[in-house]
Amino acid sequence: MSQEIRTYLVGRRNSAISCDIALPESEKSVSRKHLELTVTATGQCYVVHVHPQNTTKVQTRDGAWMQVSQDYVEIDAPLMLGNYRTTARQLLAMVGSSPQQSSPEAHQPPSGGGQVEWDPERGTFLQR
Repeated sequence: MSQEIRTYLVGRRNSAISCDIALPESEKSVSRKHLELTVTATGQCYVVHVHPQNTTKVQTRDGAWMQVSQDYVEIDAPLMLGNYRTTARQLLAMVGSSPQQSSPEAHQPPSGGGQVEWDPERGTFLQR
């Protein structure tokens, strides 16, 4: 059985555009349609910045912030969507949740020992 690739639209919550991962309306530095986050069958994360304004940046291993238009990112690499700091892991944990009810920090995948993998068929993290 082959696993599928899933792509999620990430943006600021609004009534005009429905996002798979909706960040709070108060995050004005995040576009209503900010980026696409794709999780491959092997668990790699690929981001595509889709709005001409605002920015998406990833923090490199040396601590510098690099603006990205599209690139693979590590699941726990710090990301800045405008001024909103997060990670791909935190964004994926928000799939289907309401940002008014919770913050990305409240939706962390398992952090105990063992390997953590994104299961695209279940839409959640699994700890192996």
